[in-house]
Order: sequence, then structure tokens, then C-alpha cells
Amino acid sequence: MKSRWAFALTFAAIALTALGAVLASLWLALAEMARRGELVNPATFEPWGYVLHYGAVAGFFLIAVIAAAWLFFDQGIAAPLASLTRSLLTTLRANPDHAIEYLGPNALDPLFKVINQLTQRLAVHHRELLQAMSTATVRVEEQKNQLEAILRDLQEGVMVCNLNNQVLLYNQLALKTLHVTGELGLGRSLFTVITREPVSNACRRLRLRVAEGRHYDHPMGISTRLICATTDGLHTLYAQMTLILSAEETLAGYVITFNDMTDELAALGKRDRLLREATEGLRGPIANLRAAAETQFANPNMDVAAHRAFDEVIFKESARLSETVNQLCREYRDVITGYWPMTDDLSSTLLEMVAQRLKETSDIAVTVVHLPQWLHGDCHSIILLNEYLIRRISAHNGVKRFDIGAEAGPRQIYLDIVWRGEPLSSGVLDEWLDTVLPGAAGDLTVRDVLDHHKSEIWSDRCGDGQARVRAPLSPARGVHTASELPPRPEFYDFSLLQQALPGGDLADRPLKSLEYVVFDLETTGLKPSEGDEMVSIAGVRIVNGRILTGETFDRLVNPGRPIPKASIRFHGITDDMVQSKPPAHLVLPQFHQFVGDAVLIAHNAAFDLKFLKLKEVESGVVFNNPVLDTLLLSVFLHDRNTEHNLDALAERFGVNVMARHTALGDALVTAGIFVQMLELLEDLEVTTLGQAIAASSTIIDVRMRQKQF
Repeated sequence: MKSRWAFALTFAAIALTALGAVLASLWLALAEMARRGELVNPATFEPWGYVLHYGAVAGFFLIAVIAAAWLFFDQGIAAPLASLTRSLLTTLRANPDHAIEYLGPNALDPLFKVINQLTQRLAVHHRELLQAMSTATVRVEEQKNQLEAILRDLQEGVMVCNLNNQVLLYNQLALKTLHVTGELGLGRSLFTVITREPVSNACRRLRLRVAEGRHYDHPMGISTRLICATTDGLHTLYAQMTLILSAEETLAGYVITFNDMTDELAALGKRDRLLREATEGLRGPIANLRAAAETQFANPNMDVAAHRAFDEVIFKESARLSETVNQLCREYRDVITGYWPMTDDLSSTLLEMVAQRLKETSDIAVTVVHLPQWLHGDCHSIILLNEYLIRRISAHNGVKRFDIGAEAGPRQIYLDIVWRGEPLSSGVLDEWLDTVLPGAAGDLTVRDVLDHHKSEIWSDRCGDGQARVRAPLSPARGVHTASELPPRPEFYDFSLLQQALPGGDLADRPLKSLEYVVFDLETTGLKPSEGDEMVSIAGVRIVNGRILTGETFDRLVNPGRPIPKASIRFHGITDDMVQSKPPAHLVLPQFHQFVGDAVLIAHNAAFDLKFLKLKEVESGVVFNNPVLDTLLLSVFLHDRNTEHNLDALAERFGVNVMARHTALGDALVTAGIFVQMLELLEDLEVTTLGQAIAASSTIIDVRMRQKQF
């Protein structure tokens, strides 16, 4: 209101000034006319002269007043409004937080204050909008990643298409199922890879179902199943189509999922052929056998030549029938094996579950031994089979302690159940084959599980008064265990490996009778004396020459410093993985308790021992255990070989390498190598711990002399 009154008074002042100028001019003109006596003598009156003179003065005065008014409005209104426009453009285009300054008259100050408040509010809303957009973007990205993960983990090929049958989304399994090399290409027609007619017909049926409203009560709703094929005709697909409807139930597209049924249909066809051959194909030989037998039975007094002829018929038809049945059995096993769902699994995981189940439900003690092996099979039925066999063996001979493990053969993985005692007879095992496994789906028997895995079981001796039941399984199909990283360089602090012979009778004890802990570290780098720290420590126990897979120690360690990318490349342990883990001085006492009085084993042991040595004061534990180094023992056993890294030793001793460059993985590989070394050391008359330490010391002396040159 003050601004409006100020403007009103300003315009009133201008009007009064103009009126005053006009009145003053008239008054001056009349005064001049009176002075000249023109008012009393009108004949001498010349109005145009007065008008020109005083009108011009009044006009110039009015022009000055108008100019002053223009200047007032230009400086007080026009210029500030122009400045306001530019400031608003700056706020709009460049900086939402830009504050508009006003240095002019107080008349427009309230306007600028209000506009500043408005722009500030707009800036706040702009920031909130950006934050909301950022949050929404993160959420959308998370949902996108979740969707990608779901699609990636689905066991079916998935494609999303629009109404023009153009591919909008697909997972990698779709490419594999359709046998597409490279990328399918978003926006391409679905019918470049799948036959058109089955898909088009299914889509028409679903659209008609929705148009008629039948999808509300239909058992499959807006979905239907169909059989189609790849465009090259090589693969048959079992698919399901589901429409994508908007909130208004307008059709937006469809999702199609599919599985490759080619092998399954082939197996079904082969099964039908086997059934046909098992019925119609055996009818002829059986009829011939019956006719020959009936003839002989009806003619007991036939001559010798005729009797021999019928015997030959019976022999030939029996052999033919036996061969046919054997062939049918072989093909039948191939059919059921290929059709049964199987996966790649680690043997130690399955066997630990067997041991745990028996521990919880019986007084039978099972120890998992040997190195883990990757195998291919039905993990659930394998667990049930081993549990059942151990229970039956225990009930048969009263044994309560078993070892169970997996060993790699040339072409198969052997699962062994070992106990101290006599092996089982084949008759006993045969009696168990047709028993239904407790907990097995579909009432599977022992024979069924073995048939599905193309396996069998037998029992034999395995030395030292022990017996076993052995079942061969197929090795894993998709596991690659070879290391693609270079081996860790040798590291020597020779003083750490120069140890006195252990006291008492420990030095004279046979190597095979000792308890060992094989351990390994993963670190931030290769220079412990220059600040590198451990990030992981793991160990596995060996007792009586058996690797106790179930007795392991595996911990991540917070190094208290960033882990270099070069080290992450080797062991895969990142800063985020160790952020919440305890530091080394808290982990090492736990590892010390796990080790106990066992002999320590490591590959390139000086490297690992250096890290333990540097943490003695902080952790309060000292590892005074005897130490054997598989690297030094390898040099002792194969002094002519130049390669003594872990991968080379694993290949030399036939130890499967898995999970390399992890502490537990390397410890398990080292354990497998050391167990194999025990036999070679015994052949070289190194049978006691003292002799093994002495042999290692000779190699240390050689290495020290080599270092001098």
C-alpha cells in the first residue's frame, strides 16, 4: 500500500506542477497585458504573441517535468525491472540459488524481497526434485539390477516382446537355449529365431480370451503353453506365453519363456523304442524258445540228432535273447541318466552334510577325509545314498566310526566309505539294492540312484585292516580349476627355517603318525617387513595321513590399510570384504589354538612365517611348532626340476587344483601334495620328522650358497 500511495502522490505532484505551470503562465500573461493597458484597450491586444511567449515557457516547463517523471520511473521502475528480468533469467537458466540484489529506491524493495523468497522456494523444490530424481534413478537401477539377476538365474530362456513382436528384453539363457551366437539385438523381430505360426496363434488365442473376459476364470489366466521351434528347425522348444496388460487391461506386449526339449523328446522317443523292442522285439525269440521246449517236452523219445537240433535252437535263441536284454538295459540306463536332473557339486559339501545328519540322528561318527572333488550328480540322492549305506554297514557289523571321502580317478570320481574291519560280500550289497531310500522323492531305491548315475557299488579291502564301499561318479562338467595367474615368487628369510630338532621323541616319530596343520596366507603384498599385512589365513588338519576336510580354519583379516588392486587381482579380497573383520592380532590367537601341538606345513613357508613372526608381540602368541616346507621338500625330492611352485607341484603329484589364490584353497592343495610326498620320502628313507627337517636344512644351505652367487 505504501508503494501505491507513493506512486499516487508522485503522479498528483506531477499533475499539480503542470497545472501550476499553466496557471502561472496565464497569470504572467494577464499581468503583462495589464501593465501595457491592453486589458482596457482590446484593439491593441495581440494574443498570439503572449501565447507564443508564455506558452513556450509553460511547454518547456512541462517537458522538463515530463523528463523528470520519465527519469524517476526509469531509475525507480524500468531499470530495476530490467535488472530483475536478467536476474530471473540467471536463476532460471544457470543458478537456482542465485540471490537477486536490489539497490534502488525503497518503492520496489518489497517486490524484490517477495521474488527472492519465491526463487529460494523454487530452488529448494528444485533440489528436492533433483534428490527425488536421483533416489528414483538409484531405485530404478537397483530394480534393474535385481531384474537382471533374476533373469540371469532363471532356468528358462526369457524374452519380452511388444505387439510388433520386437524383442525388448532377454536373458543370456535365451541366447544359449536358442543357440544364438553373439547378441540377439534389441528391436529385432522374434521370428528371426523362432518359428512364426505357433507364437502368432498363441497370441491370438490369448487376445481373444482377454477380449471375451474369460481370462478371469481361466486356469492359466493370461498365459498359455505352446510348442515351437528355432527357425533352423534343429531345436524343439516348449514355451509359455504371458500377456502384458496395462492398468486399463490394454495389451502392451507379451513375455515368452522356453526350454529346449530336443534332447528330452529324443529320450522319450528312445524310451518308446526301447519299450517296443522290450515287448514286440522279444516276442520272436521267446516264441522260438517256447516252441522248441514244447516240442522236446512233447517228444521225449526223439532221436539224438533231432534233440541236438532243438538244443541248438534253444541255445541260439537264449544267446540272442540275453544279448537283446543286455542291450536294452544299457540303452535304458543311458535314457534315465540323461533325463535325470543333475548339477556340479563339491564332494566335501555333500559329505559334510552326510556326517552332520548322522551326528544329529545316531551315535555313528563320520570323518570327511581327502581333498574336495567336483562331481556331477543329483546331490540330494547322493547324500541319502551315503547316509543309508553307512547306517546299513553299521547295523551289519557294529562299526560306529567311518571315514568318507572322494578320490579322483582317471575318468571318474570315487566316493569311498571306509571302516576298520572286513569288506562286505556282494550278496549283502545286492540285498540292499532294491531298498527304498528314506526321504527320497518318488520312492527311489538304491538301484535307481546308481542307475541314474551310471554307477555301481562294491566292497573291497583298502589296506591296514580297513575295508570300504566304493561308488564311482562322473566328474563335474563345467568346472575349470587351473590357475590363470602367475605363481607367487619365492621368498626366503633363511633364519625362520633354520630350526633345531624337536625335543623328546617327536623327532623320531614316523611322519605318517604325526598330526599336521597345513596353512596359507593371503596378503596385501609380498613385503611383510615394509608394511604389508595378511588379509586371510586358513588351515586344514592332517591326521594319520588323512586330510580331514571337515576340520578347517578359514578367516578373513582386516589389514588396517587399503588392499592394492594388484593384490586383489590375485586373491579377490577387497576392502569392503574385510572392513568388518577382526585384525590379525585377534585372529592369530584363534589360529594358534586350532594348530595346538601339530606340525605346521606350508608352501614357501618362510613367507608365511614372516607375517606370523612380525605379529608375535601384538598378538601375544608365538608359533614354536616344527615346520615343514613343501617347496624345500620338493627340491629335495626332485632336485633336477626347476619348477617348484604350487601349480607345478600339483600337476606333478596329480592333485586337482581348485580355488587357487585363496588361503583355504591353497592350503588344501598343499595338503594334497604333502600327503603324496610322504610315500616318496619313505622311499628315500626319510621316515621321521627329524629326518625330514634335516633334509629340508640341506636344501636351505644350498639355497643360501646359491644366493651368495
